[in-house]
Amino acid sequence: MLLNITLSILISLLGGNLKLENKATKSLSKYYDTPVTIVDTGRDNLDGRLYYITNTSDKVFIGYARSKFETFDYMVLLDESNTIKLVKILVYREDYGGEVGGKRWLQQWIGVSDRKDMVHAISGATISIYSLKNSINYLLKRL
Repeated sequence: MLLNITLSILISLLGGNLKLENKATKSLSKYYDTPVTIVDTGRDNLDGRLYYITNTSDKVFIGYARSKFETFDYMVLLDESNTIKLVKILVYREDYGGEVGGKRWLQQWIGVSDRKDMVHAISGATISIYSLKNSINYLLKRL
């Protein structure tokens, strides 16, 4: 189990990052209704990487969090004041708990700029939601 988690993180850091960047770029292009490009900020002291979005003052964070046995990848779109505009699950690798990627559940993050202690529960996704909450809180604290 630990080996699988380690391999997932290594794949994400070594080669999987380009795929995640492409998924994030595609999602952001839909959000802005125009093609976008993301540029690495060089900040990797987070549980992921922070990118600038060209032609905007926004940033996007592509990170990972733990689920029960694997990790999952997500992105957080932030405005210039580090307020969350969008959260999206990019890759979820478990058979159960995928509800954490539901748009309705993720909407609770929009407008958040500081630590969020309470999140809505999802039956079957308890580990994933708390892991995502902790990861996003860590991101907001470090920005």
